[in-house]
Amino acid sequence: MHILNIIKNAGTQYSTEPEKRTIIIINSLAFLTSMLVFILGGVFYLLVHSLLILLPLLLEGIGMLAVIVLNGMGKRDSANFSMFAIHYIAAGYWTILLGNAIPIEVVIVFLLIFLICGSFLVYKRHKARIGLLLAIVVLLVVTQVNTFFGFIKPIDLHPTSAYIMRLCTTGGMITFILFVIFEFMKEIIRLMEDLSKSNKVLATNAAFLRETFHELKTPLNSIYGIAQLLDIVRKENKQAPIMEEIGPDLKNLLGAGQLSRDIVNNVLDLKRIEAGKFFEIKLGAVHLRDCIEQCMAMSQYTGALQNVCIVLNYQLPQQFIESDEIVLIKIINNLTSNAVKFSSPGGQVVISVFRDDHQICFRVKNEGEISPERQEKLFLPYESERNHITSGTGIGLHLTQQLITLLEGSIRVFSEDHHTIFEFFIPFRAAHPEAAIEKKFDISKDEFEGMKVLIVDDNEMNRYVIEKFVTRGGARALLCSNGQEALEATLAEKPDIIITDSQMPVMNGREFLLQLRAIPSFADTPFIVISGDAFNKYSNESEELLKAGANAFFNKPFSFEDLYAEMMKHLPVKSVKA
Repeated sequence: MHILNIIKNAGTQYSTEPEKRTIIIINSLAFLTSMLVFILGGVFYLLVHSLLILLPLLLEGIGMLAVIVLNGMGKRDSANFSMFAIHYIAAGYWTILLGNAIPIEVVIVFLLIFLICGSFLVYKRHKARIGLLLAIVVLLVVTQVNTFFGFIKPIDLHPTSAYIMRLCTTGGMITFILFVIFEFMKEIIRLMEDLSKSNKVLATNAAFLRETFHELKTPLNSIYGIAQLLDIVRKENKQAPIMEEIGPDLKNLLGAGQLSRDIVNNVLDLKRIEAGKFFEIKLGAVHLRDCIEQCMAMSQYTGALQNVCIVLNYQLPQQFIESDEIVLIKIINNLTSNAVKFSSPGGQVVISVFRDDHQICFRVKNEGEISPERQEKLFLPYESERNHITSGTGIGLHLTQQLITLLEGSIRVFSEDHHTIFEFFIPFRAAHPEAAIEKKFDISKDEFEGMKVLIVDDNEMNRYVIEKFVTRGGARALLCSNGQEALEATLAEKPDIIITDSQMPVMNGREFLLQLRAIPSFADTPFIVISGDAFNKYSNESEELLKAGANAFFNKPFSFEDLYAEMMKHLPVKSVKA
């Protein structure tokens, strides 16, 4: 048994755990083959005293032992190739030499099961497996052509010898087939066990990520919200000396908040890909220039950290195209923010848009070069670059490529004149202008005068941030920490609009919404949900809440500009100044 273990494990010391299993299978199979060849070879030689049988059998047996030696020397690829090559040549040789002594049906089954299944156990690359399959087809064609035309005549065998050889070869091939099927089933069982373990790990990781990101998004929402509130105050008091002093710091704070939000959202979008629940493309008229300028504005805070200027070179005569605005904004924003982050201090990022035949070309250029070796890996997940000011998670470009593919486009990266250029193409589809609601974000002190706004969140800081925003417009804020309190406050105070969290103790946002909508007098009360659930993007939470009667849904951290636009859309007309 000790010798058998040495033979079976020869070469495993040089390999990783998955490779060890393959080596053990090859060594075991090689040893089994050599033993059967020597035993059957002795029987065959006793039946037919011919060197045409003796020498090939010796070569085949010694060749199989050489496979074990190759593995022992750490030459795993050579051992694998030798194993299949010897079996391949031997199958062809014995089929032609022995003729009817080897049933062709058994040979076919042997080749298909032994060599094909064996190749799946040994080779992971599809090209290697396809090569083996083609080689088997060629071998079968050659043997059948030779049988039909008789180019090479099989040796003459006595009927008794032929019968014994047929029994021996059939038994030997069945032994090989059973061995491979047994190992193949073991591999399937192992993979199923690994899958079960992986699913448990993924479920644990998902629960951990959900909780961690929920906890992360809550303070991030507060930080980003307070930064936006301070920026509103700065804009209203531009002339004050203190505002000039803290203005750069506020821009940096907003930039950090924006960057943190992008990183969190990119990680969650990657989890959507892994869950198989990515974006559904919804085509509509998109004002392309406004879309790009919006992305430029989103990156201006990060640009302020490095004094980077963003320039737009818009060469399309059309302003409106047919596309998915949300997906397009994600693509442009990812590329723009990436170019800004890795641009040289005081440099310039140029966004060019032009028509290229039946496509639209978007080109984002910044100073600096990326080596060809790094360019090849940039679109792989978790591959990132670092610079003097920030580092990446390695997720943004991978997501960008996925999104562009959804829009039936393509992307490439190259260097030119000491600049790095990301260039992507999407199909050009002209669209007619649609009536759009003008977005105005200049909240005045009487914007929401006389309005009651019910704010529901179990986190005190989140309530405070939204309260500060709505009270700046003159609204009266009603604060609750869960859905049960909110339902009672709604019945008593009859608010003009409700802004609520989704996940809360006692009664969550969804249950609050359902109970509220069941009351006829509150069937039309504007209801906005702001969720901190990290996984709602692919758990259909937003769709379920909107179907249940919510008027809008936001993810934390959210933008006050978006909240303002939604409030103006749903609040009574009296809140809008003439």
